[in-house]
Amino acid sequence: MSKKTVLFDPGYGNYLTSFISNIEYMYAEVNKFKNLGQKKFKFKTFYPQINELLDQNTAFYLGCLLWATYVSSQKGAELVGNKSIGLEYNEDVELEEINYMSEFVKWLGKDTKYYLNIDYKLPEEKAQVLEIYKEFAQLNRGFVDSKTADDIKLPYVLKNPKDADIKKIYDTITKEVVMSGDFSKLWELKDLII
Repeated sequence: MSKKTVLFDPGYGNYLTSFISNIEYMYAEVNKFKNLGQKKFKFKTFYPQINELLDQNTAFYLGCLLWATYVSSQKGAELVGNKSIGLEYNEDVELEEINYMSEFVKWLGKDTKYYLNIDYKLPEEKAQVLEIYKEFAQLNRGFVDSKTADDIKLPYVLKNPKDADIKKIYDTITKEVVMSGDFSKLWELKDLII
């Protein structure tokens, strides 16, 4: 009899780039200009990309929470592909991207007001996902000890979905999101766990 297994990452990693390096690159480009008009123009050209990065990354964090909910339903299954096993846990490193992103959205509103004269606030559901994911990451200590589905700890604020909803989460992630890279589909599943 073969041991039951479950993937640690359903394939999200293929679509992600570093939020920090992308944002820092864009801001470095904006700051190359001395003239305010040129800075405003450059920021305006990057603004859609900034929004896309925020959308993609918050959806990714939601996707991690959804996948973890599915994984934890697979009682006793061995995790396959967890590259963090046995590493030393470093909370600063583990939370670097999420902390940076949380801080970034606070000052993005000032920049959009200054450069574009528009107000910006991260939508509440996305801010909520960032907070829950941060708690999830801390609970699981970088997954350095996560060998089975039973080792995955979910924040108490997450709902415990029914079997039909677990199947819907699995199918949407594996048959749609991972195949297309369209992380926006994950928002349709949010209410199943939050």
